[in-house]
Amino acid sequence: MSDPNRVVKRLLEDRIEFKFYAVEKHLQILSDMEAKGETPNNPRARVNWEVEIEELLFHLIGAMDCLLDRINERLNLKLETRNVTTINVCKKLRMNKRNDLIKELWDLLNPRNPVRSWLKIVIDLRNTGTHRSIINVRFAKGNMHITLEEDSDLEIIPYLDDRIQRMRDLIDTIISREPLLSRKYPSKKRRS
Repeated sequence: MSDPNRVVKRLLEDRIEFKFYAVEKHLQILSDMEAKGETPNNPRARVNWEVEIEELLFHLIGAMDCLLDRINERLNLKLETRNVTTINVCKKLRMNKRNDLIKELWDLLNPRNPVRSWLKIVIDLRNTGTHRSIINVRFAKGNMHITLEEDSDLEIIPYLDDRIQRMRDLIDTIISREPLLSRKYPSKKRRS
């Protein structure tokens, strides 16, 4: 059994873990709603689904944003906070001959890549829900088979669960390549 205080401390000290914690909470709420038979087909329930999906996607992309901020800070890229974007971080790392660190991320988001990767689709879904309109869902097999129209035939809960795991794997891969990005904060150098 884990110490609740240790878990809370870890979540408060590691913003990436906090984001994944929030993502998992929203996924559980969606699972509970689905288990109760509350589907987005009902207008009242649809509002709740929209809120939870949007929040989940917000925090999921936020986990990557937190990693980019950590890379900027700990690898001393000297980007202003408002300029910490995937493209800017990738450019800085290329200049520092550290392409290896975020190769997978760049492959997924490269603007010249004509293929819409899973990550591009998740970002588009988040942007749609956050800035434009409701997130499009499709119903099949009655009300129980609910999918996102944007991407897959997977039902919403398994789809989101898969994307959460892919994001966690991507972030863990990047962190594993550079000790300075570890979840533990590096010790501060003492001033002489």
